[in-house]
Amino acid sequence: MAQDIIELRTGQFSAVFISIHSSSLTAIKRALAKKSKTSPSLFKNIEVILQFNPMLEKVNLTDLKALLAEYHIHVIGVADWQNHLQRELILTADLPILGNIDNLSEILPEPRSLPTKVITHSVIDKQVIYAKNSDLIIHGDVEQGAEVAADGNIHIYGELLGRAMAGVNSNSGAIYTQYLDAEFLAVNSRFLHKEKIPTEFLYRSVRIFAEKDKLVFIPF
Repeated sequence: MAQDIIELRTGQFSAVFISIHSSSLTAIKRALAKKSKTSPSLFKNIEVILQFNPMLEKVNLTDLKALLAEYHIHVIGVADWQNHLQRELILTADLPILGNIDNLSEILPEPRSLPTKVITHSVIDKQVIYAKNSDLIIHGDVEQGAEVAADGNIHIYGELLGRAMAGVNSNSGAIYTQYLDAEFLAVNSRFLHKEKIPTEFLYRSVRIFAEKDKLVFIPF
């Protein structure tokens, strides 16, 4: 199976890693247009970290940055560059230089477990709740357009209609919800958009966790 030109995966909270496997801006634009139609909820002013690869040496990064911006994708840094030439190309495009993606956590403070964050009301449209270094409990709904995230587990005693991301800065975590109809799900960098969620698990109580390269759904 041919590799997708555009690949995205979740990483640090509020950022997504993007890999581009083409040196043609025309092909990249075509792939972006296709993804924007199949996953429209993704293209809503997201911030991404671009993973550099040899193909991008042949791309005008300034033009690429502008093309991504047309689709409301904003590059906040470039990682995985390998040599002086690649570094200069990135700097010429006025993009922030980052290190290897696998080592980005080294620049962050050592995680410290904190008490569970408890929200006693519904999370409404455009509201963002983040439980850093802890679990998150919500006694209410996560409405469409709302976003909740935690470095640990997320427990939703209500309906999950918006976006939920568990295990953001850890290798553990799960999402528990009494009613699943989410716009976006992510656990430990594995994610699914609404149209990719298995229909047999919609509108019911579900536990969601990561296993290998996929999300697993267990009704309860």
